[in-house]
Amino acid sequence: MTTALRWCALLTLVGLALMVWSMVQPTPLPVMLAMTVGQVLGTLAFGAYLFIVIRELRRELRRGRSRDPS
Repeated sequence: MTTALRWCALLTLVGLALMVWSMVQPTPLPVMLAMTVGQVLGTLAFGAYLFIVIRELRRELRRGRSRDPS
């Protein structure tokens, strides 16, 4: 899980770097890369992060139910 979160952070940073590059140098190539590759990387990172959070919440709920005697 920690490795997956690190990959999410790395993907997010790469996507943000592409976005910043397109703002610093507003020529067609950086803008197109930011709009396509940057957005895909950011969306993948967010989706993976959301999946990890939901999986951990479900795991904690199951643990709580198994400990609860009622």
